[in-house]
Amino acid sequence: MRLAKAWLLPLLAAALLGLALSQPEAARAAPGDIGYQGPSTVGAGSAPTGSKPESKVWQNDGYWWASMWHAASGDFHIFRLDPAAQAWVDTGVALDERGSTRADTLWDAGSGKLYVASHVFSESPATGYPSRLYRFSYNATTNVYTRDPGFPVSINNFRLETLVLAKDSSGQLWATWVQGGKLWLNSTVCNPACTDTAWGIPFVPSVTGTSVTSDDISSLIAFGGGKIGVLWSNQNADADYFAVHSDSAADTSWSVETALQGPDLADDHLNLKADASGRVYAAVKTSKSLSTDPLVLLLVRSTAGTWSSHVVGRKSDKHTRPIVALDETSGRIHVFATSPESAGVIYQKSSSTSSISFPSGLGTAVLKDADGKVNNVSSTKQNVTPSTGLLLLASSSTSVYFHQLLALGGGGGTAPTPAFSATPTSGTAPLNVSFTDQSTGAPTSWAWDFQNDGITDSNAQHPSFQYAAAGTYSVKLTVGNGSGSNSLTKTGYITVSSGGGGSSVIYTSTDDAYVRSNAPDENTGTAPTLRAYKSSTAQTDSFLKFSVGTTAGSVTSAKLRLFVTNASPNGGALFTAGSTWSQSTLTWNTRPTIGTTTIANAGSVGIGTWIELDVTAVVTGQGTYSFVLRGASGDVAYYDSREATNKPQLVVTSG
Repeated sequence: MRLAKAWLLPLLAAALLGLALSQPEAARAAPGDIGYQGPSTVGAGSAPTGSKPESKVWQNDGYWWASMWHAASGDFHIFRLDPAAQAWVDTGVALDERGSTRADTLWDAGSGKLYVASHVFSESPATGYPSRLYRFSYNATTNVYTRDPGFPVSINNFRLETLVLAKDSSGQLWATWVQGGKLWLNSTVCNPACTDTAWGIPFVPSVTGTSVTSDDISSLIAFGGGKIGVLWSNQNADADYFAVHSDSAADTSWSVETALQGPDLADDHLNLKADASGRVYAAVKTSKSLSTDPLVLLLVRSTAGTWSSHVVGRKSDKHTRPIVALDETSGRIHVFATSPESAGVIYQKSSSTSSISFPSGLGTAVLKDADGKVNNVSSTKQNVTPSTGLLLLASSSTSVYFHQLLALGGGGGTAPTPAFSATPTSGTAPLNVSFTDQSTGAPTSWAWDFQNDGITDSNAQHPSFQYAAAGTYSVKLTVGNGSGSNSLTKTGYITVSSGGGGSSVIYTSTDDAYVRSNAPDENTGTAPTLRAYKSSTAQTDSFLKFSVGTTAGSVTSAKLRLFVTNASPNGGALFTAGSTWSQSTLTWNTRPTIGTTTIANAGSVGIGTWIELDVTAVVTGQGTYSFVLRGASGDVAYYDSREATNKPQLVVTSG
């Protein structure tokens, strides 16, 4: 029996694939997130989705797939996205076992082959680090990728900043990179038939502009039904050059064009697409410095070989690492970039292909880590359609992947219809309520207002919220996609009654922050998360402080409660800590004295749950109490901080 192919029928697909694939990595969307947190990148090296021209994902057979790090086994695997759960399924098919590598993926539907070019990443190329080509065959009956015999093979012997693949109409593979201040190309041997296992001798094309700086990069595109183009930056010449090769010509036969030239117009940020007519689109970044200067441009090569440029963002927008995607069905161009340039939020700007013009400003936020650390967005080499949607994959400096599956339609579609349920809808305070989104129409964004007070409490699809005080609460959900948004308010939906007796008082933390040994001067006092993590080289601890008022008699019970936003097999160990610290100034170097006796162990913690740590032995009455949750696992645990929805609590019972 064939599996369902439509990505809108993923539940059936997931069920049928269950015997062949491992369980999915749970999707996580903390308060303030846009998109979904995925698997850990610990051990992968920095920014595994980085290298601007490269693609980490592809669309095949109705599914989205990706080259992603598998932390448990310490190598890269092929993963499949389950869009119903917004979760990644590890297929168990291994790619490169080397950390600190980056990959460019190319799915060739004509041959049914997946190509993955993997290289050790470095901005300072050096020999002795083979760049590898992996090739896989896909079985459409079993939905399984199998590595072909004889692979991997070496493309070159260098560690590189970027390595990009393309395949021409004759079946010949091409690769490009920058090394030793030169633009380089290589291709597979075709004599006469092409073989993917045999590569020729790398060469520098005999055209203008191939002497570049160590900061420059290059990219490749197959276009026009019979051509290969290589685009590269040249900061020596303040230019972006584009060289064209006819598939029928000798491998070394190339002609060059100037795509862009002018003072400070070149930088090492390039990403390419081509449409069915043969037009080429390039998202590039300049080196301009004035706030009104164009920083990100879309360059377009016409079928006649002329180039035009269009401003996507200005220096004041602080965009970086732009990529471009084409939806020819809807006639739309989409450009994605990070802002600010040091890492933050992934923004989208869109334009019609018939009259290219991008709106001013940052654009629409489409991917965001609540901690503001997401960067290096990547997507597919393929052009997309409303039926496929558009998958974005990025990585965060908090050592996790983030993804977003965008609906497409260019404004001609229909805005989603909101619907939701909650469990429970009544109970005594404090009442923990789980909300389930049941909206239709392919929403891509969610905004929850749990008390209908005009404040967005969560951007997760299926969030949880704690109602601390008695009362009747209305709940509002706003859902949106590329075609618009709609809202639904359920009036008086949640009823919370008093806990009774008046003997228990809930105190929220007055100060909290995490500190990291590998960032000893970092202050995280305004971060929406607390964290616990420990490896052989790094330690992350979270400090919390509470002020307890007068109690109604002696304390009979005290519980520290934390809301989990990232699961871990060991959520940390709790100790007392000195109280002479403030969340606005706390760092690893200024952390207070820590007690020597463990008060409680968190043990295994599950996402979307509250954990309770018994601190009765420490909390004896009115006063200030300070704790530290020390990391105990290489699988980081996240908790909501006082800046998030579900604030840390100290529940004191007396009588």
